Amino acid sequence: MKFALPTKSNLWKKIHKQLKLWREIVLPGLSVIGLIIVVRLTGLLQSQEWLAFDQLLRLRPNEAVDSRVVIVGIDEDDINYVGRFPIPDKEIAQMLNILQTYKPRVIGLDLFKDKSSSANPELAPVWRENPNLIGVEVALNRKQSFNVKPPLELPPERVGFADTIVDPDGKLRRSLMASKTYTGELKYSLPLRLAQLYLHEQGIKFIHGSRSYDPIKFGSSHLVRFLPNSGGYVGTDANGFQVLLNFRSHPQPFRTISLRDVFNKKIDPSWIRDRIVIIGMTAASVKDRFTISAVKNTLYTTALEVDESSDQYQWIYGVEVHAHATSEIISHVLDRRPLLKVWSEIWEYLWILAWGLVGIILGLILQSPAKTLLSLGISSIEIVGICYVGLILGWWIPLVPTLLAFTSAGLTTFFFDRDLRTLLEQRSLTLKRSFEAIHNGPLQSLAVILRNLGDEEIEPDKLRSQLEQLNRELRTIPDYLSQEMLSRSDSLYLEGSEVIDLQTPIAEMLYYVYDITLRRNFQGFTTIQSFIAPNFEPLEKCNFNANQKRGLYLFLQEALCNVGKHSQGATRLDVICTRSSKEYCLQIIDNGFANQSKKYQGGGQGTNQAQDLARQLRGKFRRFPHSPQGTVCELTWPIATSWWQRFLYPGNWKL
Repeated sequence: MKFALPTKSNLWKKIHKQLKLWREIVLPGLSVIGLIIVVRLTGLLQSQEWLAFDQLLRLRPNEAVDSRVVIVGIDEDDINYVGRFPIPDKEIAQMLNILQTYKPRVIGLDLFKDKSSSANPELAPVWRENPNLIGVEVALNRKQSFNVKPPLELPPERVGFADTIVDPDGKLRRSLMASKTYTGELKYSLPLRLAQLYLHEQGIKFIHGSRSYDPIKFGSSHLVRFLPNSGGYVGTDANGFQVLLNFRSHPQPFRTISLRDVFNKKIDPSWIRDRIVIIGMTAASVKDRFTISAVKNTLYTTALEVDESSDQYQWIYGVEVHAHATSEIISHVLDRRPLLKVWSEIWEYLWILAWGLVGIILGLILQSPAKTLLSLGISSIEIVGICYVGLILGWWIPLVPTLLAFTSAGLTTFFFDRDLRTLLEQRSLTLKRSFEAIHNGPLQSLAVILRNLGDEEIEPDKLRSQLEQLNRELRTIPDYLSQEMLSRSDSLYLEGSEVIDLQTPIAEMLYYVYDITLRRNFQGFTTIQSFIAPNFEPLEKCNFNANQKRGLYLFLQEALCNVGKHSQGATRLDVICTRSSKEYCLQIIDNGFANQSKKYQGGGQGTNQAQDLARQLRGKFRRFPHSPQGTVCELTWPIATSWWQRFLYPGNWKL
């Protein structure tokens, strides 16, 4: 036997045809991915990415309390205790002197003092005599009237600014570490000054250039600078040296002491000794607070006893923000706690593109809506999990655009693929129906004519009549197909003008097919003398769908036509339908002599139809000799006996 290998031109034609088909399916998915990337580049997804970023930060597991940072919060009760607001310099000096007795490593005072206060004889000596005191200022406003100067007694290296950066949605996510003022002077933030002095005592050197955006290092550790397009940000002002705030995840990340506790000396010395102490306002009446949604609890929500999960817009005091920023620096330098980092833009968009392509592949491979949705859902959870684990490790991986690209590309590809497959299946079905109509009518009549042509005694009038019948059958086929396509009805063409409705009860229609087929003018039917009248009632327990009914009718018709066309001298024709405990069986048995080479070798359309029906019913089709003479055409299929069979193969069974 020789096998013909495809030529090079034919191979390229097949490849080109397949690529064209894929292009029609894949291009819409790629277009969706491109659209999402463009939308992200324009910044329209910033708000959604920020919210997802905040939510993942909230869901992180709890970390240990940072005992190196202590907050002295001046709340409403402290104001009432002192009896005045702002807190007078005398009380501030007293508080600082008491705290110094506990030997803290550094104290940051997040309280603004006017010019006259710096000349106060009670507070000024405290500034001069304690080199571990860091004051605060507001220095980055264009209008000098909006800035607040530090105490005059403090040199520049003991002053940090408290200026903050708020995102367009009103939430705080970044910390400004270094910046130049509008006069060109380089300034550092309060958290950076506190960390600098704290780490200096441990021999860790602070390194920074003359430009605000130069790298900031503490020994071998360096801070990660925020860039205009970091993470979900697009075209953001990144002047100076900014970092993403990696809030410490804990209900109470820092020990908090009240002013009353300091005055009354209700403090364990170990809480303060060798620590960073940050003093600031924690009174609700003082508007030194910001909106965040990246942490579960703050001092504000704790004081109000607000449920951590009830509000995505939580207030956080400025002193607590400074504590988080300071802790972020020293924890990174000393504990290697990760800073929040981002991929380069090219890797972010490759990540988005890669997951979009995965969505396209799933849309192509999975042709079931349920499987597609399930796979997209599971994979989306995996994407969220990867981004969540990445954030715990310090990497902000794009989540929102990745999910959008993945699911949108997957669904778009699936729907386009489904529509194209539906169109191709409809075309294939039209061809199949056309061939069925031709095979069931005109080809059967043509077979009779060809058989009669071998008979020398055939009369011209009879031949003319048969040809006219063939002509009528051929002309009725287009009308039948047009009617079926327009009405989309479940019908089957038999012969001539005979069209049966597939919604009719199975037993009734099988008998109708049996009866009308035996009336056809086939030579093999003329010698039939006896038969067993068929009883198709056992099949009424089967709930066939329309395609299975069609196949069963065609199987019965084809088996009977084979007897009429090929069987010689048959005197008996039996159609037996039975139902056992395990299976159904439909047999067509004759006792005639058949031309084996013609009847069994070919495997023509009728055999193909029978085998296709057997596959649909998960059964078997056989054609074998009958003893002592004749042929048996048999179709068997199992009975569903368990719930899982009925679940996996719905619509086929009825108990």
